[in-house]
Amino acid sequence: MSATAIIIPCYNEGKRLNQQAFLSFLANNKNYHLFLVDDGSTDNTFKVLTELETQNPTQITTLKNDKNLGKGETVRNGMLAAYNTNSFAQIGFLDADLSTPLTEFVVLTNFLIQHNKKAVFGSRLKRVGAAIERSLIRHLVGRFFATLIGWTIKIPFYDTQCGAKVFNSDVIPTIISTPFVSRWLFDVEIILRLKQLFGKDVTSLLYEYPISQWNDVKGSKITWKDSVKVPIELSIIKIKY
Repeated sequence: MSATAIIIPCYNEGKRLNQQAFLSFLANNKNYHLFLVDDGSTDNTFKVLTELETQNPTQITTLKNDKNLGKGETVRNGMLAAYNTNSFAQIGFLDADLSTPLTEFVVLTNFLIQHNKKAVFGSRLKRVGAAIERSLIRHLVGRFFATLIGWTIKIPFYDTQCGAKVFNSDVIPTIISTPFVSRWLFDVEIILRLKQLFGKDVTSLLYEYPISQWNDVKGSKITWKDSVKVPIELSIIKIKY
């Protein structure tokens, strides 16, 4: 079975990181490896991450940014480190709070492999049979931004900002080729980079998979101030690409 790397960007997660969830997952999934990347945290996050690595050094690699760079560059640094090992057929990323459970990431990865996709994006589509716990306000704001993003990328994605995504390793060089221009909307940049790579075939090679479980974990690092910047950042992204 091919190996998969999961990049976990971490910023001030020392008090809420579910260490046992990560360790239990790895114990039951020997073909997965975690790259825990500390984004210049001001708390004890890096200490917690290094302690986790000590408990399972064969499946955990800890990295640290010298300063806070934002989620986008933190993910990119982790992907670069994973890709450079030449050990993984799939590389993806997942939020440190595990709002999307690790088991859901496995579902995305299996779909990518079985259907020969280049990228599979998790989607928080609230539907019968799925446990998607999201506040009404966050849902409405999210739908508004999703509409703006759809106009920007010209691809009918329902949810570009779900924090669970996995890629075939052969597209990683395109994804990490240059720094992202946005701290938080780097997911949009990834889609546009893949669109430039594959052209009109991109919609057949990417897949948006409706996850079955997602929980709105308290303590999000994205503030209302960040949300106000979304239209500005989308304009910058549109100009760049």
